Amino acid sequence: MKIDVNWRRLFGLKPKILAGPPCRQYTITVVIPAYNEERNISDTIDSIRSQSVYIDEIIVVDDCSTDRTGEIALEKGVRVVRTHQNQGTKAMAQNYVINDIHTDLMVSIDADTILHKKAIENTLPYFNDPLTAAVCGFVIPQRIETLWERGRFIEYILGLTIFKSAQNSAGTILVCSGCFAVFSTKHIQKMGGFQPRTMGEDMDLTWDFLLNGFRIYYAPNALCYPLDPPTFAIFKKQVNRWYRSFFQNISVHSFRKNKKLGTFVYGYLLDSFFSPLLALSIYLVTSDMLYTLGGFLMIEIFLVAIVCLITGFRIRMVGKVISSLWAYFIIKPVNYYMFLKAMWKEWIAKERLMVWEKGH
Repeated sequence: MKIDVNWRRLFGLKPKILAGPPCRQYTITVVIPAYNEERNISDTIDSIRSQSVYIDEIIVVDDCSTDRTGEIALEKGVRVVRTHQNQGTKAMAQNYVINDIHTDLMVSIDADTILHKKAIENTLPYFNDPLTAAVCGFVIPQRIETLWERGRFIEYILGLTIFKSAQNSAGTILVCSGCFAVFSTKHIQKMGGFQPRTMGEDMDLTWDFLLNGFRIYYAPNALCYPLDPPTFAIFKKQVNRWYRSFFQNISVHSFRKNKKLGTFVYGYLLDSFFSPLLALSIYLVTSDMLYTLGGFLMIEIFLVAIVCLITGFRIRMVGKVISSLWAYFIIKPVNYYMFLKAMWKEWIAKERLMVWEKGH
């Protein structure tokens, strides 16, 4: 499959797939790992049932929930597999059934995520490429009300529109997001499924695929809607796991087989580490510090606003973009602090994160 690489990607617009529609009809199984998700599991199942393509089977992996997650899933008429004991991570819960899947594709979706009706359909053309291992989509929070939800919404728009689109053009997606991803069943089974060695199973598997010659794509028109942290306490736990799993994954992977991936990974690492230090140094050495800081901030606000408004028009959420921009600039320094703290914990203090914490 040939992907058109042009200015459209810079703004996260729908990529032009020159090979046309899916080359054939695919059989599809959806796997939903779930632990104590009685409030969300019904809506997730309904969104899968409403897909524009036929779904052969829906499997809920009930990871020893103590609420009615499994009962509700059974009432919805899907297959429920209850683990013999809690698996500890979403990765292991998914692995519980991965070798029993015999369809062409396996869709992995969080139990608190709902899908646009064409989300799965819009990933299928990418599988015209026989080396495609996985395709991820565009993420929009279900609720955009609190400071943390609004800041995350702008983070998603900015990251997906600029950075993930650039990674897509370069053929080096850094993470196939775990909230919603479509996998080639034979490729994921060949890789042995998800690994338990880090707290970021989605990033771990993405890097394994790329290091073994497979391809990952990002489909900006495949929309999914997870629940994101509404409070600082939950936001902190989720970001801590994301950042610490990033450092864990660097520690367990070698990039000799894919130097492009290594360049992106270490480029992101260096940028995240030095950008705030550079901004601070400019602030400290400038005679008119307040004026300089204000100038840099105004330039950043303008650039972020332009990019997010363009994407906001595409996803028909301009109003939410305008009302949420302010939140991004509040959570940004929090993210910087959490990143540096995660690096200290994982690489210097050697206090490895061992507990998988959910983001709601």
